[in-house]
Amino acid sequence: MMQLIFFAVSVLVLLGGYFLAWLAITKFFNINTFEGKIITASFVIIIFVSILLSSFLIHKWDNLFTRWYYIFSAFWIGVLVNFGLMLFIVSIWKLVGPSLGLSPNAIQIKSLLIIGTIILSFFGLFNAFVPKVKDYEVKIKDLPTAWHDKEIIQISDVHLGPVYRKNFFSRIIKKINNLKPEAVFITGDLFDGMEADFTWMNHPFSKLETKQGIYYAFGNHDLYLGFNYVHELLKESSVIILDNKMVTKDGLQLIGINYSFNHDFNLHEAILNQVGYSENLPSILLYHEPKHIESAIKAGIDLQLSGHTHRGQLFPFNWLANIMYKGYGYGLFEKDNFSLITNSGLGTWGPPMRTSSRSEIVRIILRPL
Repeated sequence: MMQLIFFAVSVLVLLGGYFLAWLAITKFFNINTFEGKIITASFVIIIFVSILLSSFLIHKWDNLFTRWYYIFSAFWIGVLVNFGLMLFIVSIWKLVGPSLGLSPNAIQIKSLLIIGTIILSFFGLFNAFVPKVKDYEVKIKDLPTAWHDKEIIQISDVHLGPVYRKNFFSRIIKKINNLKPEAVFITGDLFDGMEADFTWMNHPFSKLETKQGIYYAFGNHDLYLGFNYVHELLKESSVIILDNKMVTKDGLQLIGINYSFNHDFNLHEAILNQVGYSENLPSILLYHEPKHIESAIKAGIDLQLSGHTHRGQLFPFNWLANIMYKGYGYGLFEKDNFSLITNSGLGTWGPPMRTSSRSEIVRIILRPL
């Protein structure tokens, strides 16, 4: 049911966006003839229908054709967002340019619009598929000696499925192994939520080398794919699924709380309900969304690892994400003895591009407070 609601809302948003794109294209390029408007409308409709059709086909048949058709269709969503951004920029140029002695002619404006959209789109592809390593240092009160100055890795929002597959994930595993982490934490949306060929799934995890293990808590897209299905996919891997569970490693409490669709969800209670949990002992919380911060602090959590926001993924949605999450949309946040890290994620949802962020692997050095 949640998938259907999510899909219906996404379709309505896309439909509105494509209609606005049609209006912008016809107006900006002075397409006034009936035939021109019909041709433009046909092009926009084909792109809109393609994302719906490719989503349906990839659900039914996962093969080379359906995957590339889906990627191509999703890519165009990003292109249209970038087109809208460039349209805003050239409109500002047209408005303020004359007062600055920079009056653009029609060719210059159209060239900037087209070239800018192309550059921005390919810049977004690079950001999406070439991850960086982001470093943080976090101090934890009463950190056990075994964890002093140890480096842990957080990854989030990999979105394995039609777009991000074995080759991409294998590259990520190699990059993480080069960092020689003490432990790896996966904070949700390991999967995109769409059915795909996952026969390769356990092989990459068998290559991931850690001293203290791999820990994973579910995000919303994991639950779209299915709680039991995800468990089945990972049953032979070394991944420890913390589905509302806690384990203690060398004196450090590791807690995973699944994403919840319930509006009355109480993170404070979910943490305190963990068998053996102590507010007075050091702890790391894996919780997909950077929400309920005060609840985590109240429960005595020392470090919360989150993702979900993608840092907006496409500019200017990073501003919106930061507003939605009350300033916790991306980065490291500290309050007294509590720290929160919101990861921008490794994969993408929808358009396979990032213009407001770059995919990242977060490396955290744990220090005693």
